[in-house]
Amino acid sequence: MKASELISIFNTLPQGADPDIVMGDEWLPERLVETELDGEMLFLRFDNAPEEGQGDEEGRGFVEHEIELIRTRLKQILDEDADNTSKTDAMLGLFLMGHELSSSQVIELLEEDSNA
Repeated sequence: MKASELISIFNTLPQGADPDIVMGDEWLPERLVETELDGEMLFLRFDNAPEEGQGDEEGRGFVEHEIELIRTRLKQILDEDADNTSKTDAMLGLFLMGHELSSSQVIELLEEDSNA
């Protein structure tokens, strides 16, 4: 795709829209984190995603936007009007979930929780 075609697409966005540039699957979007112009080519680098063919084993950690989601959830727990034991239990639950599940499963659960 030529840059002019992409600019044309951007120009069709609703006024004030500022979406993230992503690729990959809807359930695990890879977000654009860096660009580099090299002659006639614009290289786009996206945050990490699982490699094809890894099967059920996910060989990656959390990426930038996922870390921000986790940070937001931890801040929500800390800001809650609850006793320290309840806050500790909630944070322990997040930690155990991160240990037992794949990173994409954790993010799916956190996104479901934030959309509820």
